[in-house]
Amino acid sequence: MNPQKGFSIAIDGPVASGKGTIARMLAERLNGFDLYTGAMYRCVALYCIENAIDLTAESLVVNALSNIQLDLRDKKIFLNNKDVTERIKESDTASGSSVVGVYLQVRRTLVKRQQEIAQREIENGKVVVAEGRDVGTVVLPNAQIKIFITADPLVRAKRRKEQENLPEELEEVLEEVRKRDYRDTHRDLDPMVSEPEKFGYFIVDTSNQTQEESVATIMEEIKKRGLIQ
Repeated sequence: MNPQKGFSIAIDGPVASGKGTIARMLAERLNGFDLYTGAMYRCVALYCIENAIDLTAESLVVNALSNIQLDLRDKKIFLNNKDVTERIKESDTASGSSVVGVYLQVRRTLVKRQQEIAQREIENGKVVVAEGRDVGTVVLPNAQIKIFITADPLVRAKRRKEQENLPEELEEVLEEVRKRDYRDTHRDLDPMVSEPEKFGYFIVDTSNQTQEESVATIMEEIKKRGLIQ
């Protein structure tokens, strides 16, 4: 199945809904480009960590942005032309990304870069698949299809506990998932939509679906819309 031409797919959803894996699988199925937006926030955190910049000092982090060059290409992530694909998987960059990700200038700078990369790939005839929590509303608001991946909170809590091998009791993980959902939908800066159907999202509930089934559901919807042959 080949796309008619380059276009964008925006995927949003709450924590542990499976959106990251589904986005990667979808990009692979479409021979497309996986725009991993979270990698960029991890790169900013990594730059600050390596240069002894206090992540909690917003002004210092913002000032560092002019020294940071980011790119995603060939399924790799580059920070100042250095391949950091594996390095940013470590826990310090994961936790650091959530700190720098709340700064307005950081978000605006990275969103602009994400849009530039997406446009470059679309002009090259690629299908760009981007996932996050505000992709369809902020990063790619004109995406040809917007998908909201969700699942029952208890299902997501079980997934998170298993995937991350968390020592906490399931009830504790569930409570944290619910708190995270609230924070994501109520934050002042680029919140995740709480009623995705009102924003034109195609909703996929993965509670009782395998990832393959979810991808198949999305592929069928893309075909229905005439975006692929």
